[in-house]
Amino acid sequence: MLETFTSLAEFRLWVHWRREQARQESGSTKLCSAGQGPDLFHTELFRTIPNSRTIEVPVYCQIRICLWRPLALQSRSYIFLAIVLALTLMSGWLYKEKQFSYGLDVAGGVSLTYRLDFEKLQKGKLRGEARAQVIKIFETRASDVSGVVEAVVRAKGDDQITVELPGSVSREAAEKTMGSTAKIQWFWAKNLVTDKVATRRYTHTRGDDPDEPSVSFMTRTGNEVIAFYKDPVTKEKNPEYQRVIDGWDLILEGDELVSAQREQQGSKFVPAFTFSSEGARKMERWCRIHLNRGENLAAVLDGRVISVAPLMDGAVITDRGVITGDFTPAYLTNFIGLLNSGSLPVPVIQIAASSVDPTIGKYALNQIVQTGLIAFGMTAVFLLVYYLFPGVVALVALLLYVLFSLTVLKLANATFSLAAIAGFVLSIGMAVDANILVFERVKEEMREGRKLQTAIELGFRRAFPAILDSNACTIITSIVLVNLGTGAVKGFATTLIIGVLISLFTAVFVTRSLLMFLVGSGIGSNPKLYGLGRQMGGGDQGIAEVDRAPRPILEKTKLYFGISLLTIIPGAIFWAMGGIKTNVEFNGGFEIAYNIPQDMTGADISKKLEAAGRSGTNVKIATTGNDRHAIITIPDDNKLKSETAVAVISNEIGIDAKENKEFQSVSGIIRAETIRNAVLGVVISAGLIILYLAMRFGFALGGFVVGFRFATSVIIALIHDILVVLGLAAIAGALMGWEISALFISAMLTVIGFSTHDTIVIFDRIRENLRRPQPGEDLKHLINRSITQSLARSIITSATVIGTLFLLVVLGSATPDLQHFNLAMLVGIISGTYSSIFNAAPILYIWDKIVVKRKGEQEGLMAFAKSAASRVRLTREAAPAAATADTPQDATGQTYGQVKRRQRANQYGAKPLDDEEP
Repeated sequence: MLETFTSLAEFRLWVHWRREQARQESGSTKLCSAGQGPDLFHTELFRTIPNSRTIEVPVYCQIRICLWRPLALQSRSYIFLAIVLALTLMSGWLYKEKQFSYGLDVAGGVSLTYRLDFEKLQKGKLRGEARAQVIKIFETRASDVSGVVEAVVRAKGDDQITVELPGSVSREAAEKTMGSTAKIQWFWAKNLVTDKVATRRYTHTRGDDPDEPSVSFMTRTGNEVIAFYKDPVTKEKNPEYQRVIDGWDLILEGDELVSAQREQQGSKFVPAFTFSSEGARKMERWCRIHLNRGENLAAVLDGRVISVAPLMDGAVITDRGVITGDFTPAYLTNFIGLLNSGSLPVPVIQIAASSVDPTIGKYALNQIVQTGLIAFGMTAVFLLVYYLFPGVVALVALLLYVLFSLTVLKLANATFSLAAIAGFVLSIGMAVDANILVFERVKEEMREGRKLQTAIELGFRRAFPAILDSNACTIITSIVLVNLGTGAVKGFATTLIIGVLISLFTAVFVTRSLLMFLVGSGIGSNPKLYGLGRQMGGGDQGIAEVDRAPRPILEKTKLYFGISLLTIIPGAIFWAMGGIKTNVEFNGGFEIAYNIPQDMTGADISKKLEAAGRSGTNVKIATTGNDRHAIITIPDDNKLKSETAVAVISNEIGIDAKENKEFQSVSGIIRAETIRNAVLGVVISAGLIILYLAMRFGFALGGFVVGFRFATSVIIALIHDILVVLGLAAIAGALMGWEISALFISAMLTVIGFSTHDTIVIFDRIRENLRRPQPGEDLKHLINRSITQSLARSIITSATVIGTLFLLVVLGSATPDLQHFNLAMLVGIISGTYSSIFNAAPILYIWDKIVVKRKGEQEGLMAFAKSAASRVRLTREAAPAAATADTPQDATGQTYGQVKRRQRANQYGAKPLDDEEP
């Protein structure tokens, strides 16, 4: 009896599979009882049997190996199942042990960013040492801020530090505590009137606010008060106040302070100090010089005089002193904590601040989680209905993906911001992409008449290059975001990277091994369970029909390019009309959100702001549950200060300052950094994608130059997607006041990654078909055939992500920025799907035509593919001669050492172009 194979590819896979199973089971490498070793048997068949000939092999060879295969396969599968079970149990345990770390936009709280003014660094002190000391001091101070749950202090760049204070925190109190240099100084106030010298220029008076002790001055001959603030509403500092202090003599300062503590004086408490030996010596010397003269001793903190008191007759202060006055317990606690944490070694300048009310974050979190559950349910239903039995396996892998991803994110201490959570929900839709690519390929192989196990093996192997390349491009853009983004952007990108890596593991390793185990065990071995009748775009009778009459994509290039142009024009019109609006991250300034009454509109607020002299403001209205919010963007005018912005704007629009729910301020430094990072993000991502794809496609088809054609065709098609997304921003900005933010830029980079992902699916099929062109086929027919063959998987992979994003836009976007972010990705991915199918491949074809016209047919893709095929064919034909050459042998007739390795390299190293030899 003979076993018949319909193609050389099927026989090659059969030989490899049976040989490996035999070797694992018994150590034998023989394939038949005729005594012929597999190496010679294998080589001779490869050399003598053409692709078109039917291959017949004695059935006893198959019987012998097939008896071994189920035992070996099941043995490996049981090991795999044990590994997966162990990972699942461990992940479940770790998931319960670790808690989620939520971002400030979820938990609420305050974020402050400071720049270290190294120009005023003390001589002899290193920058790195000063920055480390500031971080340590900030960590100590953060624990003293009321309402803080668990503070996070981290360096940003070389000269910036970010402080995150989760919980119900007063931003104004946090700014006052964190931004203070805590540098207390004692001066001889020698220009102030005393009881014994009445002719001096200034007199002083103590303020009556115990929460903010302060001393003011007046000229002796006038009645004008010289206060610390020139305008108490805008908190603009008074330069005259500093000029009064400039006339004093410094006695000692904070570096000579050892500790501060509270001390009771009668019925109240005051701050008391212990000086260092050097500080005590300086204070004692001053007291003895001015003994019994009643001179004023002033205590100054961060440029504000908090106490002025005359030196009592006979008093000599040495290592201890107190500041007299009335202090509230809260102020006293904060004041002593500041001093004990130490004075900053270098001044800090606040360059950004933000605060979020916890109620908004909790509402948004519930929305996103509910949306995620709905999206997961939709994806599960699709897998089960469309793919049947493989869908069940993919669903198991998807459940494991969710568990593994959340566990890894917890272990990595990833911050779950709203954007990061939305990114995780999106990754669920993206996680099934690899399964879809594999299952569509398996169905294609089955339609060509291959047996189930052969189809599964070929499906996974042939889909893997597209899976690898597409996910690599997504990771490239995400790595760029991690390095250039901050806060929510970094969290989103981190989540996406972890999600992509784990989805590769679950889709390629878990799904493949589980499917092979079940099929090898007789479960799911019926081809009817694989949904062969369900196919989009490529017909349901195998690719033979597609080969004969593929969809005429290239014949309608002008139509598809015209449609692309029409999608760009509306956005371009709104862009020219000024529809593109940028938020405070790009402009600098303030963004303040208030709860507003139901009858107040954005137009009402804009009119009031214009009446107050504020031009260039933008007002967005958002709804959170039953509350309406006005989100106001105010350009930086150098007059509005962070500490008073809420109160000033509240007064101008007629809203109680207590209704403030969110606040953000950005200085010019952050603005420049955001713009630079946005430009660099797009440029670096595009450059890295070009380099990666040029190398990957070039190695397969004739070098970097050929690969460069594929890579740049991808990037040119991406320009369409970028313009569409920017057009959306212009339309939304003109009609709804939506603004471009750093989060929007991350959405655009994600679109770049996903659009590249979709294009690679088609380009990978073009690359594969270039290796196996049909007789007499030209490039136009080959590209049309490749697009038609890939159409189903392109549409389906995009559809799962599009469905998830649609739900996020409709149900899971609690803030305008998040909604804009999700909508940008939704429109971008729809556009990317279109451009991948109808733009990218035609651009590649047009480029090849131009090259052929200028340099000749030998420079075309078809010529390069034929040349590569000839080289491999010559190498393969030379292999048998090299394998039978005289070589040293051992007693069993086997070659050994270097010669043996060379022989095996000759036999198996030269892979045929069709990629079918295992």
